[in-house]
Amino acid sequence: MVDVHHTDKLKKSEDKFGFIVINRNGTVFGTLKGNTREVLYKLHVDLRDGRGREPVLLFSRARMEKRLNHVKKTAELATLLYINPATSQPNVSGLILAGPDDYYKTALIESDMFNPLLKANILGVVDVSKSYVGDYGFNEAIELSSEILSKAKFTQEKCLSE
Repeated sequence: MVDVHHTDKLKKSEDKFGFIVINRNGTVFGTLKGNTREVLYKLHVDLRDGRGREPVLLFSRARMEKRLNHVKKTAELATLLYINPATSQPNVSGLILAGPDDYYKTALIESDMFNPLLKANILGVVDVSKSYVGDYGFNEAIELSSEILSKAKFTQEKCLSE
């Protein structure tokens, strides 16, 4: 039997989902609630190789250090944007992690700097085809995650109706 109180909650509240779209050029943080998408923050990074005068080994180390700093900054911003400071709990119903290659997505998930509450709140990981993360990457991530989000909503509705 369905409790009327629970069905009223479903009708009134739409889940808000967080998106982290990351690649070598930066990260876009956004949310999707119903049909409304909002870009919360755009992080631009410059991982260019330099002028080519550095020895190969030094250049390789510098590039890896920049990549790790990018992942660290993304993890820090994710905590600021998706964790409610008053309750220390996620302020989104789930997270979608997206990007065109696996390096940054995997590095973020495996990072000790990525908040464990957010890590546990990841609903899925999607591959966007664009080599940039701006609005196009965010929009594509939303489209590609529609099945993941509908399954999450169905699961939440099922739990409320039991």
